[in-house]
Amino acid sequence: MRHRWIGITLFPLSLLMAGAVVAQEMVTEPSTGKKFPAVQSFSAGGKEYAMQLTGVAVRKKLVFKVYGMAHHMENPISGTRAGVIKDVLTDGKAKQITMEFVRDVDVASIQKAYREGFAENASKQELPQIQGLIEKFVGNFTSGVKENDVFILRWLPGGRIIPVIKGEEKETITDPVFARVLWTIWFGDESIVDPDDLVARVAK
Repeated sequence: MRHRWIGITLFPLSLLMAGAVVAQEMVTEPSTGKKFPAVQSFSAGGKEYAMQLTGVAVRKKLVFKVYGMAHHMENPISGTRAGVIKDVLTDGKAKQITMEFVRDVDVASIQKAYREGFAENASKQELPQIQGLIEKFVGNFTSGVKENDVFILRWLPGGRIIPVIKGEEKETITDPVFARVLWTIWFGDESIVDPDDLVARVAK
């Protein structure tokens, strides 16, 4: 009987401990208060991908906060800022950008922002090469967003981009140049956020 009581006592304690571990694995973007998991996983094409959080950031337009975001990556390196960003922008590892909005944004503004992002980050040679894919990608955004809506962008090996817009998975776009330029919107010299924040957990 004594052993039975020990088991009954320990069982709920183990649940509480498990809950504490889960809570510790959430990371808060301080400006927006949005929380993101330290480890992210998903399946695609029959394969499971597990990724680590490299950092969180906030997107602002003028003085207004637009969304909190997180970047996860498969087996991220630990090194200098430049080395980590180079690794992020290199095809071959699964990566994910998650954006959780803190304000309403109309669809025209969303489409314009992506078109401008590609135009500012693609070279003169690259932009005509991927223009058709840009329009295909922008066409995924058919309505505005409300507070707490979520956009997810996944970059899989082979230059495969899978957008998940407000929970709906869209058609994959496969092109390594397109994928790199898309990620450069957040990790390039003309980044719309602070790229240092997005690699703060792994860069030295």
